[in-house]
Amino acid sequence: MEFAQIAAYVTIFLQNHLLISIAVLLIVVYFFYQSPKESFKILVIVAMLVIAGYFVMQLGSSTDTGVSEKKEMIDKTKRALDE
Repeated sequence: MEFAQIAAYVTIFLQNHLLISIAVLLIVVYFFYQSPKESFKILVIVAMLVIAGYFVMQLGSSTDTGVSEKKEMIDKTKRALDE
């Protein structure tokens, strides 16, 4: 899954659920108004978690290719032995 595709899903969700989007925006603004230093720390932590999750997703999708190629190689070997 590409980053542009994830961004498109988030954008579509926010456009389709306008009340949820406004509520989340108001909560974020409120937290930044009350304690900007703590809110910035939380924002950095959330960004790190999102980046880590993205890397894990990419790692998982790269192993899928290896598994499918391994299965194909095993199938070719079986067909060659059967002949």
